[in-house]
Amino acid sequence: MVAPGPAPRSKTRFAMIAVVVLAAVAGALIGVAAQAATSGSAPINRFDAVDEIVNECTTTSTFKLVPQMRRSFTVPGTTDERVVVMFQGALSLSGSAGGFDTGFLRLTIDGVEQQPGEIPAIGEGGRGTHGFNWKTAPLDPGTHVARVQWRTDLGESLCADARSLIVMHK
Repeated sequence: MVAPGPAPRSKTRFAMIAVVVLAAVAGALIGVAAQAATSGSAPINRFDAVDEIVNECTTTSTFKLVPQMRRSFTVPGTTDERVVVMFQGALSLSGSAGGFDTGFLRLTIDGVEQQPGEIPAIGEGGRGTHGFNWKTAPLDPGTHVARVQWRTDLGESLCADARSLIVMHK
C-alpha cells in the first residue's frame, strides 16, 4: 500500500488562483453595491427658503403638506438643471400605537415625488431635529414648486415645531 503524497502542484496552484479570483469578484461586487449611492455636483448661485416656528401636528396616514413647507423657485436659462432641497424640523411622534408607528417625509416638485421616495424620519416616542436632503431629477427651465409632505403609518400624532425648507439652485 502506498501512502498518499502531497497534492500535485497544479491542483494547489489552481485552488490559489480560484481563491484570488473569487476575492476579486467579491470585492468588485461590494464596490458596485457601494456605488449604488448617487453623487453629483452643480453650481449653486442662489437659494429660496422658508422658516416656520409654530407647533403643528398631523395624524394622517396619507401624505399632506407639512405646514408652510412649500417654496416656489425658478430654474433659469435654457437647459435642465438639478436642484438641492433641504428640510430640517424639530419633530416628535407620540401616541398609543405601542411603539411601532413611524413618521415619513417626502419631497414633491410640481406634484411629482422625488427620489428616493418616502423617508422614514422618526419613530414612535422620538423627539429632536430630523430632516433630509434631496437632489432632484433634472428640471426644465421655469418656475417650480417644492413641497415637503408628511404622514404616519398608524395615525399617531406627528408634530413639527421649528422647521425650514431650503431650495438651492443655479
